[in-house]
Amino acid sequence: MKKGIVGASLLAMVLVASQPLTMAHAADAIPTPVVTDTTATPASQLTISGAGELKKLDTLDLNTVINLALNDSYNLALLQLKYKVLDQQNASLGVNLVDLNNSFNIQAGNGSPVLHVPSDNNSGTDSGVNGDDPQSGSVTTASPALKAANTVSAQTDEPTPAPTTDNSGSGSAGAAATDPADPADPGTPAPEPSKPDPSDAYEQQLKELQNAVGKISDGLNKSAAAQNTQLETSRKTLEKNINSLDTQKENTELQINEAREGIKLGMTGQYVQLLASQKQVQLSKDYIDVLTRDVQRAQTLQSLGSGTQEDIDKANRALLAEKDNLTNLEDAYQKALITISFDLGIEYNPNIQLTDIDVTVEPVAKKNVDAILSSSYQVQTLANGIVQAQWEEDNQDKNAANSFDEQATKANTEIARQQLSQGKIDLAKSIESSYTDADTAYKSVVTAQRTVSDVTLDNTNMQIRYNAGVVTKYDFDKFQYQVHVDQVKQDLAKLQFYVQQAKVQAMENGYIAASSSSAAAGASGGSSAASAG
Repeated sequence: MKKGIVGASLLAMVLVASQPLTMAHAADAIPTPVVTDTTATPASQLTISGAGELKKLDTLDLNTVINLALNDSYNLALLQLKYKVLDQQNASLGVNLVDLNNSFNIQAGNGSPVLHVPSDNNSGTDSGVNGDDPQSGSVTTASPALKAANTVSAQTDEPTPAPTTDNSGSGSAGAAATDPADPADPGTPAPEPSKPDPSDAYEQQLKELQNAVGKISDGLNKSAAAQNTQLETSRKTLEKNINSLDTQKENTELQINEAREGIKLGMTGQYVQLLASQKQVQLSKDYIDVLTRDVQRAQTLQSLGSGTQEDIDKANRALLAEKDNLTNLEDAYQKALITISFDLGIEYNPNIQLTDIDVTVEPVAKKNVDAILSSSYQVQTLANGIVQAQWEEDNQDKNAANSFDEQATKANTEIARQQLSQGKIDLAKSIESSYTDADTAYKSVVTAQRTVSDVTLDNTNMQIRYNAGVVTKYDFDKFQYQVHVDQVKQDLAKLQFYVQQAKVQAMENGYIAASSSSAAAGASGGSSAASAG
C-alpha cells in the first residue's frame, strides 16, 4: 500500500495547509526576498509531491476502495516488475545455454561437450602415432615436426646398394683382394675402422621426433579435456540458475496473487473501520443532545426547588466529557479518512459520503482444512522450495562436490520439508481460528438482532404510554436514544462479521491471514455513548 501518512504528522499537515505558505529559495547563491502566499490552501486540497494528480470523489463505497487500491498499489506494481525482470533474466540465461550447446558438439552417449582442435587437412599423419580418437574426444594435429619424421621414415625405407668387386684382375689377385689381410705380412695395409650405419641415426631421430610429437599430443589432449570439463561445469551452472529463476518466477506469481487478496482484505478492514468510526461520531453527537437535555432538566428542577446545584454540576461534567470524547472520535475519523485517501490516490475530502455495506447474515460454511491448505499461496511457495532443493540435490556435480557438500545439500532438502510441515501446522491453526472468529462474530450479530427486536417492541409500548400521558417527554426521548444505541451496536456487529466473512473468503481463495481479529477491532470498538443508558 502506498502514500500512507499516519500519526500526528497527518493532522499537522492539515493545520499547516490552512496557514499562509512561506517559501524561501535556499538554493540561490544570492539571498532572495521571502515570498508569502496569501492564499490559504484548504485541507481538502492536500497533495503529495511526486504522487501525481489525485482523483476527486464525493462519495466512496467498498468496491471503489478495492479497485482503487489494486490500481494504486506500489507493492503490487513492484511485484509485477520483479516478475518481469525474472522472466527476462530467465530468457537471457536460456539463450546463453543454447549458444553454449551450439558452439560445441555434444559427445554421443554421455552428452558431455568436446573441444575440437583445428587440424591441417593437407598434411599426412601416421595412424600408428597420432590418429584421431573419437571415443576419447582427443584430437591431435599434424605438426611440422611430425611431417619431418614421416619424411625421414620414408627415406630409411629405401634399400642400401651392396658393395661391388673388380673382376678384371687375375684370380689370385682377386682372391687376395677378398681374403683378410695377413697381419704378419708387412706389405698388407691395416684395416680401416667400421663406419656407423646412417639408417641407425635416422631411426634414432625418428624416435625422438615421435616422442616429442607424443608429448605435444598428450598436452593438447589434457588441455582439451580441461576445457571440456570447464564447459560442462558452465553448462550445469546455467541449468541450475535457470531452474532457480523458474522457481523464483513461480513464487513471485504466487506473491502477486497473494498480494491481491491481501489488498482486498486489508482495504475491506480499513473501510469498515472508517464506517464504524463515522457511526460512533454520529452516536456521540446524539448522546450530547441527550446530555444537554439532562442539564436543562436539572436546571428546571432547581428552579422549581426540586433539584440542587450539585445535580446541575454532574450533568455539566457528563456533557463536557462527552464533548471531549466527540473531539477524539472526530480526530480519529479524519485521520483515518486522510490515510485511506492517500492509500487510494484520491483527494482528501472531509465531507465525503460513505456508502454503507449490505451485510448478509448467515452462518459461515466450514470447508476442509486440507483443501484450503493445498490451495494456499504460502503452502505452494513452501512446496516450490522442496522442489528446488530436491533438484539441486539430484543434479549436484558428484565430481566437484565432496562428502560434506553432499550432506549439506541433503540437509537443505530436509530443511525445506520441515518448513513445509511447520508451515502447514501454523496455517491450519489460523484456518481454525478464522472459522472460530467468524462463528463468534455471527453469534454476536444474532444477539444484537434479538436485542434490537426486543427494544423495538419495548419502544412500541413506550410510545403507547407516552401517548396516554403516563410517560414524560424527557423519559420518552431518552428511551428513543437507547433504541438508537442498540441499533448502532447491531450495525457495528454486522460490520465486524462482514470483515470475518471477507477473511474467510480470502482464506479459501489462497490468502491465509494471521489468526487474529485485529482487522475488525475498529468495528467492535465503541464510544462512551454506545455504552450509555
